[in-house]
Amino acid sequence: MLRFLQINTVPREKQGGTWLELFFDLVYVAILVELGNRLSHNLTLTGVLEYAALFVPIWWSWLALVFYTRYFPSNDIGQRLLTVLYMGAMILLAFEIHSVTGQTLTYFIFSYAATKFILALMYLRAWKQFPQYRALTSHYAALYLLIGLMWISIALFSPANYWMWGAVIAIDVFIPLFIRWSHQGRGKSQPDHPPLKHHYLLHRFGELTIIVLGEFFIKLITSSSGLDLQRFNFYLGACLLLISVSMWWLYFDHTDHTHLSNEHAHPVVWIYMHYFLLAAITAYGVVGTKVFAALPGEILSQEKRLLLCAALALALLALGIIDWASPEGDERFSRRSHLSIRVVAAVVLLLLAPIGGLINVGWLVTLVALVLVVQVVIDIWLRTRNRGMAETAVTS
Repeated sequence: MLRFLQINTVPREKQGGTWLELFFDLVYVAILVELGNRLSHNLTLTGVLEYAALFVPIWWSWLALVFYTRYFPSNDIGQRLLTVLYMGAMILLAFEIHSVTGQTLTYFIFSYAATKFILALMYLRAWKQFPQYRALTSHYAALYLLIGLMWISIALFSPANYWMWGAVIAIDVFIPLFIRWSHQGRGKSQPDHPPLKHHYLLHRFGELTIIVLGEFFIKLITSSSGLDLQRFNFYLGACLLLISVSMWWLYFDHTDHTHLSNEHAHPVVWIYMHYFLLAAITAYGVVGTKVFAALPGEILSQEKRLLLCAALALALLALGIIDWASPEGDERFSRRSHLSIRVVAAVVLLLLAPIGGLINVGWLVTLVALVLVVQVVIDIWLRTRNRGMAETAVTS
C-alpha cells in the first residue's frame, strides 16, 4: 500500500504539481467568492471587520500548503490524495461561511481543524521520504497535530470564543519562529531546510492573484443577470475594467522582473503583504458589482464609497510594499522608490470617499479609475526612462 501511494503517474522530468495546484487554487477562490458574498450582505464596519478576520485563517490555509510544497514538491498518488482531502475540507468550510458566527460555527472549526491534520500527515510523509530533513519535518508534523487538536477543543467547548481563535491562529502563523526558538533554547543548530524555490513562490502567488482578479468579472456577470442595463452601466463597467487591468499591470509588470533571492529582498514581507492585497481585491470585487448596477445620477451610499476607495487604497499600499520588498534584478529598473507614489495615490483615493458624497457615481468611478490609470502611466514612463538612460550609458 505504501509503495502504491509513492507511485508517480507523470514522468519525473514533467513533474511539479502545476495542474493540481491550479485545481486547488480554483477551489480556493470559490471559497473567497462565498466570503465575498457574506461581505456583500453587510457593508458596515462590523461586516468589514468580520470579513477581514475570517480572511486570515482562510488565506493562511492556502499559504500553509504553499509553504509545504515549496520545500517538498511531490506529485505521487499519496500527495494527490492528501491534496484532494485538503480541498474537500476547505469546501466544507466554505459551506459554513455565511453563518460562521451563528449555528454552523462548530462545523466551520471542525473543517478548519481537518486541514491541520492533513498537513501533519503531509509532513509525516516528508519525514519518511526525506531523511536529511527529519528535524524540520518532525517539528512541523507535531505542531500541526497540536494546532488541529486546539481547534477541536475550541469547537467542542467554546466555539464562539474569538480570543481563543486569535491565539491559535497566532501560534499557527508563528510556527517557524517557534521552531527556531526551540533550537536556540536548547543550544542546537537550526534544522536543515531544502533550498528555497523563489521562482516557485512568484508563480504560486501570481497564479492566485490573477485568479482573484478574474473572480470579479465572474461576480459581475452573474450578479447583473436579469438587470435592465443601460449605456451608463456599460460606462461604469468600462471604468471598473480599467481599474482591474491597472491592478493587474502594476502587479505583474513588476513580478516578471522580481528576484526574491536578491540580497536586498525581504521575502517574508513580500509574502505576508499578499494577505492585504488579496483581501482588498476581493473586497473591491464585492463593492464593484454594486457600483456597476448603479443608476444614472445616483450618489453612492457612504458604506459603498468607503469600501470602494479604502479597498483600492489598501491594494495600492500593499503593491507599493511588495515592490519595495522585491527589488528587480537590475537596480536601474527597480521600483523600490514607487512606494511613495503608491502612498500618494492611496491618500487621494481615501479623500475621494467623502467627496463622492457630493458627486454622482459616474464622476466618482471616473476619478477612481483615473487614479489607477495614472499609476500605470507613471510606471511605464519611469521604466521607459530608465531603459533609455541605461542604453545611453552603454553607448557612451
